[in-house]
Amino acid sequence: MKYKNRPEISVVMPAYNHEQYVADAIDSVLSQTFKNFELIIVNDGSTDGTEDVIKKYNDPRIRYYYQKNGGSHDAINKGILHSRGDYVAIINSDDAFYCDRLEVLLHRAKTEGLDFVVTAVTLIDADSNIITDTNHPWIMGYEKIKNIYRNYKSPLKAILLGNYTISTSNFFVKRTLFDEIGTLSNLKYVLDYEFAIRAMKRDEKRFRFLVDEEHLLYRLHGKNTILSDTVGAYNEDYELVTETMKHVFGEGLSPFLDHLKDMTFGIKAGSGSYDRNITLRKILKIYIKPGTTLFKLLKTVARVLKLP
Repeated sequence: MKYKNRPEISVVMPAYNHEQYVADAIDSVLSQTFKNFELIIVNDGSTDGTEDVIKKYNDPRIRYYYQKNGGSHDAINKGILHSRGDYVAIINSDDAFYCDRLEVLLHRAKTEGLDFVVTAVTLIDADSNIITDTNHPWIMGYEKIKNIYRNYKSPLKAILLGNYTISTSNFFVKRTLFDEIGTLSNLKYVLDYEFAIRAMKRDEKRFRFLVDEEHLLYRLHGKNTILSDTVGAYNEDYELVTETMKHVFGEGLSPFLDHLKDMTFGIKAGSGSYDRNITLRKILKIYIKPGTTLFKLLKTVARVLKLP
């Protein structure tokens, strides 16, 4: 279908029960230095005053949709379905863009032939204060995964050691990529992680993490989905990472990963269902050559999972 005055970028905003933050998110999009965009807001069945805040805006660039609650992936996918731009940027209704985000990312995508771009993020709290404490657990973890990315030649291998994309709010995607690999999967916690891995499996050379450039304000507050159920998030994370490791390192790795999974469940359940004398370190020394990338990767996995 042909559109008059078709926007070059479609910004998709899923909104759910964020009446306190959604105005900041909308304002950050409307104040972009790049002007040729549309903002598609999909209200995913909010039960608070989110809709009232959204309807106060009278800007021709905004297209508003309401749906019954279907989850973040469903709201984002609906926005993508209605998008008209050559590129799609996503922003959750509790985050905010830097004013030059769209301009910078569009330029990088075009000049470098990229399909998928993410940036470094600035952490803010519930009151929009920037968190600068270098000893903050989140910041310490984030710096670690950024350094992993810097030290790995492969973005796909690096992301197995931590989701440096952080959030769907960080996504800047060429519209045709969704046509090729599909939209977001029906996952509650790691939908961003899964899509990023899927895109990198297709062609990691057309992906870029602007690791030293902050262009997104990422809000950490008590209602973040992933903070509401850390066990559920880790379970989704574990399944995704182990399956991707099989893809990256070959199916020959499957028995070892399955064994690690059994050990993990045994530890968590306290069942003692495995021989506690057969530690992961012993398994690594027996079956995998020390010093190799795979050896180091599995040691990191074991450390994260707190396996013996």
